[in-house]
Amino acid sequence: MTKADSITSRELETLNNTPQARSEKDLGNLAAANTDIGEGTIVGDDTAIDTEKQEAPPEITFPEGGLQAWLIVLGAAISMFCSFGYVNAFGVYESYYLSVVLRNKTADDIAWIGSIQIAFIFGSGLFAGSIFDRYGARIIIIPASVLLVASIMLTSVCKEYYQFLLCQGILGGVSQGALYTPAIGVIGQYFNKKRAAAMGLVVAGSSLGGVILPIMLANLLERTTFGWTVRSIGFLFTGLLLITCCTVVERLPHRKGTFFLPEAFRNITYSLFVAAFFFILWGLFTPFFFIPTYALNLGMSHSMSIYLVSILNGLSFPGRVLPGILADKLGRMNCMIITPVITSILIWCWLAINSATGLIVLTAFFGFWSGSVISLFPAVMAQIVPNPREMGTYIGMAMGISGIAGLTGSPIAGALLTNYGYTAAISFSGACMAVGTLFLVVARFHYDPRVFVIV
Repeated sequence: MTKADSITSRELETLNNTPQARSEKDLGNLAAANTDIGEGTIVGDDTAIDTEKQEAPPEITFPEGGLQAWLIVLGAAISMFCSFGYVNAFGVYESYYLSVVLRNKTADDIAWIGSIQIAFIFGSGLFAGSIFDRYGARIIIIPASVLLVASIMLTSVCKEYYQFLLCQGILGGVSQGALYTPAIGVIGQYFNKKRAAAMGLVVAGSSLGGVILPIMLANLLERTTFGWTVRSIGFLFTGLLLITCCTVVERLPHRKGTFFLPEAFRNITYSLFVAAFFFILWGLFTPFFFIPTYALNLGMSHSMSIYLVSILNGLSFPGRVLPGILADKLGRMNCMIITPVITSILIWCWLAINSATGLIVLTAFFGFWSGSVISLFPAVMAQIVPNPREMGTYIGMAMGISGIAGLTGSPIAGALLTNYGYTAAISFSGACMAVGTLFLVVARFHYDPRVFVIV
């Protein structure tokens, strides 16, 4: 480890001087204080006050780059490729299941597979974040990598609906969530000024996966069986995740104390931000899941409907990188408000689309701006966290709550689609995004009520 990456004793003092760290020592400090106060000493006199006039510990420094830091960005981006990048390709699975493997199931039945997968990605983050903070990255990334490959291999031999729910939905979701949280948490230990840009590069890995994997799936499904198509994804992930396991490692000392940090919700900004992300996530994945089936209804070919998924994810790549760079200069919270506003408008515009050309254009714009929403979430979260050693737990708790939205959002949209048509499903998605945006605005101005300021 380079000198820039190491932790000095004075920085460790800063980490141990946060409210959470101090609360772990309160009883011991009280006992020590009682032995030092002599008989007749008045609590609150000049001597007692002087003890609080100590020199403030220095701020924690961050490498902001270097070989190890950028290798960690690479490894974390690969973990995103294999987690959310794989989920972003679910539109291909949904279309194939409806037309070939599970023809007796409805759209909302199939949507439950992807929704359960998303729910367990976020739900497992509730535990993965705390484990990362307390024990490090590799103790969770290595088992998660093995389980993810196992879930893909098991999916390749599935025949029944419940088997897909168990293997692709539950096992896949749990393992992907265990990969996602440490990958995001570790970036906050290496970057501060460039944090949004670094996290944008990491999250862009999921966009790259969302481009490559749908095309790979579509071409292989035309040339070979479903089983060997899915197993090919498993073999690819095996090689990629070896890189992640070798490169992603934490920098700061492990956190001690309670497993969860419920006192985080006393931070009103954090609570409002979690509520905002819940509603945004509730509506965000509807286009990812149902744009391919909407394309089929417009008369587009099955192969072209699959390429729409790649277009969506391809444009989300610059959408996840460029706003992160701008956010470090214009303010992460400021940019976080703009992106869901535009995304919500685009979802409402979906109601007016009645041609293949219009759908392609909408998909491209939605891909860019939805990618911005996803990439800025961890950067803003890291800005709220008071101690970098608690970042995994804060992100994990937010993900755990948001997992309920991930579980129910697409099935609700699927049920509305089945019973009332696309107008109802699209309206539900757009309304959720609008409510989430309102929570974001309130959180931003609670954090800093000034309008023209970089936050």
